[in-house]
Amino acid sequence: MYCLTCTIAEDQREIADAVGYGYDAGGCVEEDAAGGRIKLIFYFADKDNAGNAAVSLNEMLAVDDAIIEFVDDKQDWNAKWRESMEPAQIAAGVWVSPTWLEPPAEGRKAWIKIEPKMAFGTGHHETTKLAAKMLISQKDGIVNKRVLDIGTGSGILCFVADYAGAGSSLGVEIDEDCRENLEENLRDNPPRQGGSIEFLIGTLDSVNISTNKKFDAVIMNMLSTESMPLLGQICTMVKKGSLLIWSGILVDEKDEVINTAEKFGFFIDDQQTENEWWCGAFLRRHT
Repeated sequence: MYCLTCTIAEDQREIADAVGYGYDAGGCVEEDAAGGRIKLIFYFADKDNAGNAAVSLNEMLAVDDAIIEFVDDKQDWNAKWRESMEPAQIAAGVWVSPTWLEPPAEGRKAWIKIEPKMAFGTGHHETTKLAAKMLISQKDGIVNKRVLDIGTGSGILCFVADYAGAGSSLGVEIDEDCRENLEENLRDNPPRQGGSIEFLIGTLDSVNISTNKKFDAVIMNMLSTESMPLLGQICTMVKKGSLLIWSGILVDEKDEVINTAEKFGFFIDDQQTENEWWCGAFLRRHT
């Protein structure tokens, strides 16, 4: 295992997270640093990913103190991260936390239980919160509908879709390492009566689609470099009038994302921002 250590301004945390987890970091520990700054320690299984993350952090945030070190795999670095975990409220009354960390009972409408093995997908990141809030606010396009979550990670947005009344939710994830975590999370969050949740490890090509089984709604909580190239394939998998919820986008990328979506027949219906992050809800034209 390799750890990448760097020091950044606190308001740069969200971008640093996007870079680290964009290169498959398995977790991150935050520590206080001098001058109101914070020290981040990302953990990677692959040395090249750690190196690429360091280069990107320097390019985007002018981080010049990034250090990569090999650490003993036998040490439970994930435990350090779990020690700092707190329940996350991702929408009004909807909480996310592990089974061993119960959120407040007052005002709670739903508790989605996610084991913290993949940091991007515990509900703490703005992009996940934005996607969850948008899913619930767009529930008319979700209730009794077929929902596809691309890059599902821990499956959290499939569980939110089920809470919002989806008829069925399919989460697709390319990372084989997510398989065990998805199985655990599905065990702890069985679908409500009348709903169904399934997960598939593979690419979009692995999804068996037919004319009468196209999706009514698609969720993408991914960096734009990963999600934008998928729009053409998504068009072949959804019905006309379908809903697209697109998160994981930096605010300064939103105009490019909206313009690109329009070229594929999706027009913006709603949008939300939180700090540096943007999420849009699009509807596909009927003609």
